[in-house]
Amino acid sequence: MKSKIKQLVSFAICIPAIMLLIAYPGTEAMAQKGDRPLNPKLQGLATGGSTANWVNFREGSTINPTTIFTDLKEGFDLSKNDQMKVAKTVKDEIGFNHYKYQQYYKNLKVVFGEYIVHQNATGFVQSANGRLINGLQLGNIPSLSEKQALESALGFMNAKKYLWQNAEMEKELKRSEKNENATYYPKGELVYAPVKSEACAASDYRLAWHFKVYTDDHSVMAKSVYVDALTGKVINHADIAMSCSGGSGASAFNGNVSVSTQLSGGSYRSLNDCQATQIRVYNCNGGGASNTYYTDADNAWTNASAVQAQWGAAQTYSYYNLTHSRQSWDGANGDMIAYNNSNAPGLGVNNACWGCTGNNTIYGAGSTAAATDDWNTNDIMGHEFTHGVTQAAAGLVYSYESGALNESFSDIFGEMIESRSEGNCDYLVGADRGAIRSFISPNTYNDPDTYLGTNWYTGSADNGGVHTNSGVQNHWFYLLSEGGSGTTDFGVPYNVTGISRFKARLIAYRGLDLYLTSSSTYIDARAASLQAAFDLYGQCSDEIISVGDAWHAVGVESQSAQFVNSACGTFSNGEFIQAISQLNSGGSGCTTTVNSAVSTVFFTARDRVVLSPGFRAIAGSKFIAYLEPCSSTMWKAGNDEAPMSDIEKGIKNVVPIVSAKEAVKTSSATTESIAINPNPFTTSFELSINAKQDVKAQVTIFNSLGSKINEKTGIKVSKGFNKISFDGSTMSKGVYMVEINMNGEKTVKKIMKM
Repeated sequence: MKSKIKQLVSFAICIPAIMLLIAYPGTEAMAQKGDRPLNPKLQGLATGGSTANWVNFREGSTINPTTIFTDLKEGFDLSKNDQMKVAKTVKDEIGFNHYKYQQYYKNLKVVFGEYIVHQNATGFVQSANGRLINGLQLGNIPSLSEKQALESALGFMNAKKYLWQNAEMEKELKRSEKNENATYYPKGELVYAPVKSEACAASDYRLAWHFKVYTDDHSVMAKSVYVDALTGKVINHADIAMSCSGGSGASAFNGNVSVSTQLSGGSYRSLNDCQATQIRVYNCNGGGASNTYYTDADNAWTNASAVQAQWGAAQTYSYYNLTHSRQSWDGANGDMIAYNNSNAPGLGVNNACWGCTGNNTIYGAGSTAAATDDWNTNDIMGHEFTHGVTQAAAGLVYSYESGALNESFSDIFGEMIESRSEGNCDYLVGADRGAIRSFISPNTYNDPDTYLGTNWYTGSADNGGVHTNSGVQNHWFYLLSEGGSGTTDFGVPYNVTGISRFKARLIAYRGLDLYLTSSSTYIDARAASLQAAFDLYGQCSDEIISVGDAWHAVGVESQSAQFVNSACGTFSNGEFIQAISQLNSGGSGCTTTVNSAVSTVFFTARDRVVLSPGFRAIAGSKFIAYLEPCSSTMWKAGNDEAPMSDIEKGIKNVVPIVSAKEAVKTSSATTESIAINPNPFTTSFELSINAKQDVKAQVTIFNSLGSKINEKTGIKVSKGFNKISFDGSTMSKGVYMVEINMNGEKTVKKIMKM
């Protein structure tokens, strides 16, 4: 961490009610589909740039993550009939707790009504994001029974046969779920659902019966179907099964590989039960009536397609387990089931899909008899199982922009699984059997590399272009990993510095797993990845700058994360405007007026705050401009890279590891975290240090002009959790910097006395 103390230009040093956490960059220009301005009742708790869908809370605010929606019900525009229930709580590898809430109205689930509350390792609720459906005014009594609604859903599906009519598949479902009552027969759920995809307005919602309908008909894909509970009309539907577009071409195998099998009845079969997650590979025999294990007499396998499927599934499990500490697709050691050599419902042979028959993946046999034509290459295997990861994590609906993101994440992690297992990262989807998409040049395959640009699909086919519009995030990931420069389809220049795919995959996974919801769109993906980079590498790290620049390069937000080009307009309500590098106000036709007599307006940046002619602060206004030292994240400890396989370490085309700023490594060598509470304070405060080892500390307090006003040396800090009290009763009201020096490692914290 840089030891430079903040330099301030103060027009009227004053005390706002609460201080602010430095937010991830780019929020100033954020505008999302269906988003609204923040409710005034939340503005006092939120940083500048927060919206109804993405809220960053001010440092010093005290929010309980388990009661936030009752304590701040009006602030989130929730009515007396709205309830928010915790659907899942996740504690991540750097100590954050993430509370995933589901919205209910009159005790029924609201589709797309999801919100996630993020609490950092010190207990501070740092941010919250999602989408709430406000203003519902609907009844909760259906006119149709569940049975009548199912008849309507099945009439809409019009399949020749359904999966619950397949005795073998019903038996396999009961085994995999370890539940004798498990069945594919649709169970209805009464919900509030929109009449169109990506709907956000209450007027678009209806009381509806929801069914998941799995088919055993090659011409009809499994779907999630919503039936209006008053009229019986199907008002919305989305594919459950997620498939890849077919292609053709020569293929290659991975040579001799090791597979884990099970000895049964004197022969070896394609069941890997060497870990809690069972990996089962079945031979569908071209889509016939019987699905069987592959078998081999001496465990020296000669069936190349069987070996490929077994190895690819095992490599997918290994990647998620060792790189992201995720056990199987659901994170809970759920069985990984692959049906190989299939002609599945709605699939055909030249294809692959997740969810055609529930929580498993299916691979076609290709258009020729050769095993090397099968749709089970490593990146395609990884792609399909990643649909399961997305289903269990964010639940991105498989249509339009959320569906394009769903496809893209599968492409991204399919490539990362190929990278880890083969040492080859060609950024081509399915290249071993004939590429169908490119991260480097999406246009080559008629996919867009710019949001709303060339090849961007606007129709309703392919669930709203999910396989086409995925090209935008694919290209973002490539630029973030490897770097590049050029111009977008709209003539906007860009220049991105690559951070390596090993860091990029950590950022992409964290954004998917912890920050996205089922209805997230491209602007949400941008915000999620910026927040993930903030968590992992710090608010002004090279990594977070590259994340923003890469989104700029694909046309998602015109504002690069590196700069806020200007702070123009009138600021009168305690706004907090933050830039990573330079903040400009006034000049070049920009008029900036500060007229805030009650709450302080803050302008801050890492390198410079420029106040040019055209800037004016009205007499009596409270305004502070200052430079923020570039601090690294305090959460990430030890190695800041994703673990690599031996193959990745040894190959020639691996991007060299470029460590995060040296501050990251030094600041994490001694401490896990440092926090100050309360902040703001009135008479005293405590410094909390979670130390990795015994150490001596020096704490120095500077005022807003950089002058030293207090210093303690020789403070004994023991391994583990420490609390150090400071008497601030003689300190004047204002903003202060607290510098903590332990073994030459310096951390600077901002604190305020009221």
